[in-house]
Amino acid sequence: MYGIYGDIIDAAERALAGFEETQELLEYPEVQADKAYYLSVLSKYNELKVIKDKLSALQSALEEERAFSAMLSEASAEEERAAIYKEISSLKRIASGLSASLSNALGCKHAEERAYCKFKLKEASSKFGVALFSLIKSDLLSHGAKIEDEKVITAKGGFVQEISFIADGADVITRLMPLTGAHKVYVAQAKSEELCFAVTPAARVETAKESDFKIDVFHSQGAGGQNINKVETAVRVTHLPTGLVVVCQDERSQLRNKERALKTIEKRLKERSEQAEKQRMEADIRAQHSQKNTPISFDMATGTFTDTRLKAFSKVPFPLDEAQFTNYINGLIAL
Repeated sequence: MYGIYGDIIDAAERALAGFEETQELLEYPEVQADKAYYLSVLSKYNELKVIKDKLSALQSALEEERAFSAMLSEASAEEERAAIYKEISSLKRIASGLSASLSNALGCKHAEERAYCKFKLKEASSKFGVALFSLIKSDLLSHGAKIEDEKVITAKGGFVQEISFIADGADVITRLMPLTGAHKVYVAQAKSEELCFAVTPAARVETAKESDFKIDVFHSQGAGGQNINKVETAVRVTHLPTGLVVVCQDERSQLRNKERALKTIEKRLKERSEQAEKQRMEADIRAQHSQKNTPISFDMATGTFTDTRLKAFSKVPFPLDEAQFTNYINGLIAL
C-alpha cells in the first residue's frame, strides 16, 4: 500500500503497539504517586508520541500524493497537469524527509563515525557495483558526510575491479553496514558472480600526548658552529609507550633541534599507526568479503535487485533513484 515506505511504516506501527497502554498508565493515581516511575512512563510516552506524529504526517503525505496522482487521469489541460505534477514532486520530497525523520525517531543515533569501505568486483558485477557506489556516495554526502581517499582500480579488461574510500560523518557506519557482504549477481541461468562490499571502522590517528615523550639534551657531536661541545644543543626524544627514539643535533639551537626531533618522531608514529590500522582494516575487509548468502542479490538479465529483508524491494529496477535509495537505507535501519 505504501510502496517503498511500507517497511518503515510497519516498524513504526510495531513500535506504537504499547502507545495506548503507556498513555493510560499516566492517568493511574498509583503511577502519579511514584514520581520516578511516572517520569519514566512520561519519557516513554513522549518518545512514542513523536513516532506517532511523524508516522501520521508521513501517511498523510502519501495519501495526498495518491490523491493527486489519481487526478492526473482526469486532467486534460497541459497547464493543469503541470500544476499536479508540481504538487506530486513537492509531496515526494516531503515524504522522503518525513521517512528519514521517522527512521531517526525509531532509533537511528547520530554519532560521528569514520569508516573504511571497499568494493571488490568482477566483470559482470562491475556495472552494479559502480552504480551502488554512486548511490552510497550521494546518500552519505546528502547526510553531511565527507568522502576521502577515493580510489578506483581498473582491471586489464577495462572494467572497474576495486573501489575504496573513507566515509567520515554522522551515522556513516549505521548507514553502510546493512549493505556489507558478498552479494550474488546472476549473470545467466547457471552462472553467477559476487559483488563484495565491506565496511570497517577507521580509527583517527591520535596525536601523542606531551607526557608520552622523554626529552634529553646533550652536547652536539656534529656541525653546530661555535656552540658545538660548549652548550647542550643536541636533543634526544623518546616516545615512552613504543620506545621509538629520534636524535636531532644539526641545528645551532636546542629549541630548533627539539622542534625538528618532535616533528620527526610524530611523523614516524603517525606512519606506524596508519600502517597498523591499514593492516587491521584490510583483514576485516577480507573477512567480510568471505561472507556468503546475503539477503541482497542482483539480476543482470532483468536489471533488477532484491533485498529479502524488505518486502518493497523485490526485483526492483536498479539503479534506484537517490530518493528511493535513501528510503531503502532508512528501511534497513528501522528493522
